[in-house]
Amino acid sequence: MFRAMINGIGNLLKHKTICALDKIDLCINKGEILGIIGPNGSGKSTLLRIIAGIYKPTSGTFQVKDKVASVLQTKIVNFWELSIKQNIFLFGAIMGLSRKEICEKYDKIIDLAGLSEFANAEVRVLSEGMKDRLAFAISVETARDILLLDELVLAGDNKFREKCFKILMQFKREQKTVILASHDLGDVNELCDRALLLNNGKAIALGKTKEVIGTYLKLLER
Repeated sequence: MFRAMINGIGNLLKHKTICALDKIDLCINKGEILGIIGPNGSGKSTLLRIIAGIYKPTSGTFQVKDKVASVLQTKIVNFWELSIKQNIFLFGAIMGLSRKEICEKYDKIIDLAGLSEFANAEVRVLSEGMKDRLAFAISVETARDILLLDELVLAGDNKFREKCFKILMQFKREQKTVILASHDLGDVNELCDRALLLNNGKAIALGKTKEVIGTYLKLLER
């Protein structure tokens, strides 16, 4: 479960403070898939980074009652000079998994990422798409309670997308929470129980996915 009342992160630009998030009041429950939508610069990624613990809000409070796995964190943690295998074991350990648990998940991660031919390669030789798939695969296999996604569920071909969708539906059945920030309204509509619309750091709408998407489309028209 995630509960937050966040005033924002201030960025100082030419002596002017820009508030990336402003008075966000949000509660996300177990077993829920929440979509975060909005224009570029609306605060979607910033909100995910606060939940992940990468950023700290300048004011307000937030509380995460469960363990968070974030694709954002996985990409940050990746050491390019280490092999894919070493990165998997490193991040698994950071997430609190035992070596035995990581070994049990290793083949699933490699298979999901589609990197069986590159397991011993250094991460730096991978394409950006491969790195994204690796980050997603590590995150979903090490996620215990909450999974944060920032567009990366869209990475890869249709076969990979289909795998992603099945995994997220399985998360929901297991009462795990997924928070997805995305520009793809079709995916948000298909996957999410509720949606949050952000614009200029403010929460414009929160509720049923179709209704929030409708509000967003009207916003875009204006």
